[in-house]
Amino acid sequence: MTETNDFIVPPRRWAEIGGIADNLRHQLGQAQTPRVPVIEIIERVLDQRLGLLNFEVGSQQEMGRAEGYTCPKGEFIMLREDVYEGVWAGEGRARFTTAHELGHWAMHTNIPLARARKGDGTPSFRLAEPQANQFAAEFLMPECFIDALDDEDDLIQRFGVSWEAARNRLRYLHKNGRL
Repeated sequence: MTETNDFIVPPRRWAEIGGIADNLRHQLGQAQTPRVPVIEIIERVLDQRLGLLNFEVGSQQEMGRAEGYTCPKGEFIMLREDVYEGVWAGEGRARFTTAHELGHWAMHTNIPLARARKGDGTPSFRLAEPQANQFAAEFLMPECFIDALDDEDDLIQRFGVSWEAARNRLRYLHKNGRL
């Protein structure tokens, strides 16, 4: 969910978020799979098979500009209908949005939420949206499947992500000396 408002959440280091994403991949039997089937995981495994959440598709009218929404109690994840169609079609941005909502569910279920306003000085490691973005990047593009010779096109092909997501992931890994 992307809005001008965000929520203050417990602080997390990006490496910790990577561990949460890796652990979830492992629990779901996806640790050795470069291109994780994120929508199948949410809809068919977490909802239909395990009953851990309800997966819903919302109309454009119902959701407006929100591409996805995760219930703060962890009861459901909802994707806007065009995002849902896009993720099944393999569109990179839709896959990232879906993984972002999964990140909210994995990290922000049943925690106290306080509103933050964009530009109020709250550091990104205390905000729900940057944390969920980091989760999505880590979940969709695990560092173990990336090497220093990779470029954006390599990540797009390997992980089914958008060019922007691939660029941001490579920048993050290079900037932090991980590649």
